[in-house]
Amino acid sequence: MERANIRFYEREGLITPKRLDNGYRDYSEEDLQIILRIKLLRSLHVSLEEIKGLKDKSRDLADILSQQIIKLDQEKQDAAYAQDVCRAMQEDRVSFENLDAKKYLDGINQTIKETGSSYFSVNSDKVPQVFHPWRRFFARMLDFSIYGILWSAILAFAFHINLTGRGNWGNLLDSFMAATIMLFLEPLWLHFFATTPGKAILGLRIETPDGPKLSYGKGFARTWGVISAGMGCNIPILNLIRLWQSHKRCSEYEVQPWDEAIAYTFKNRKWQGLLYIGGYAAIFAVLLTIISAQHLPPNRGDLTVAEFVENYNYYANYFGIDYGNEYLDEKGQWAEKNFDGTPYTTYIGIGRREKPRFHFELENEYVTGVSFGVELKNDTGLLGSYDSSMTLVSLAFAGAQNEMGLFSKILKRIAAQINDNSFRNFHFTEAGITFTCDTEYSGYINTRTGILFPEENAGERYFRLNFSMNK
Repeated sequence: MERANIRFYEREGLITPKRLDNGYRDYSEEDLQIILRIKLLRSLHVSLEEIKGLKDKSRDLADILSQQIIKLDQEKQDAAYAQDVCRAMQEDRVSFENLDAKKYLDGINQTIKETGSSYFSVNSDKVPQVFHPWRRFFARMLDFSIYGILWSAILAFAFHINLTGRGNWGNLLDSFMAATIMLFLEPLWLHFFATTPGKAILGLRIETPDGPKLSYGKGFARTWGVISAGMGCNIPILNLIRLWQSHKRCSEYEVQPWDEAIAYTFKNRKWQGLLYIGGYAAIFAVLLTIISAQHLPPNRGDLTVAEFVENYNYYANYFGIDYGNEYLDEKGQWAEKNFDGTPYTTYIGIGRREKPRFHFELENEYVTGVSFGVELKNDTGLLGSYDSSMTLVSLAFAGAQNEMGLFSKILKRIAAQINDNSFRNFHFTEAGITFTCDTEYSGYINTRTGILFPEENAGERYFRLNFSMNK
């Protein structure tokens, strides 16, 4: 028996040899006997499904042999009739060019009607295809979710983009990039494994018609066909049209354009529904982990001023806070950006807000505390809160502490304490750090909107804020 036969029976679950540490298979005496039994029964044209029934004891050998005798008798009669047709064609002295095929097919079709025989069927003369549109669709969606997770990881860790703040245009870009990853990664799955994670769970397999796995080039061509003709390159509206067209072709047993040169097969797997749900659960868990990891700053432990500033700028970028033509330099001071003549965007906020000057407490060159103070007198405009400055400073420092874990709620609690106390005093401790804010103002009206409005006819307007945090 050829090795390919044995591997096939193993994939079908008929034999389960032990796998050694070096990757070799160790066939037991029981495996050998099962292989011999399979060889005998297949030599008698007993089907694999019937053999599986014998192995799991849902079928009886005596019954199958009785049925097989009837089948073989019918095949013998069919073969005899086929011989008669061949002799008739010889006696008619026909050639391929003048062969009247209908004349002989009419007799064959009449025999099929009388006996119900499948002996004369030519359905096996085709490359196998899977005409299960929803099975194929769900496999594709799981795979595409994996490609989307890979792109999310790139956004999070390479570009430090807040995944929870993606808008419609960002989501559209994400779908295009996931398709791009799919274009280059999926051919690798097909080349090395003849399947993808989603297809493997749902029992789908893609190979060349003669058995070997697709080359990377053929896999690339097929994947591009799926993306362009099957998914409409994820362009809105066009995507839905392409998916509907693909579903219609599959439902009508028409081969998809990108599958014409490949063999597409499937077999049902146990627990595939639970495995599919588990696959999506794993994808969700990975996404949740990536989002949680984004809450952690680039520098942990004891921080120098430069590392603290890097954390501060990381969170400012994460929350989309832009300071226009200024930035916090490595010394913790505000400096102007050098645009070399390139125009920059000016961001105008509601309410006056002086940029705070940070003061650092150091011990052995490591930051142990940060503070800043603001004082304004007789300012005539609206006054914005300093919640964002206090939040960024607090997160940059607290996020570096050992108490901060991957799924810790410490940073969320700190941000809530600050934002819930706009223009009010507060004092609390988190992650071993004490946060204090003393606020005093007069001549302003606090509307709880994060903005102080000047009172009309106020004799004097005054605002003072002192913020500090210390280990």
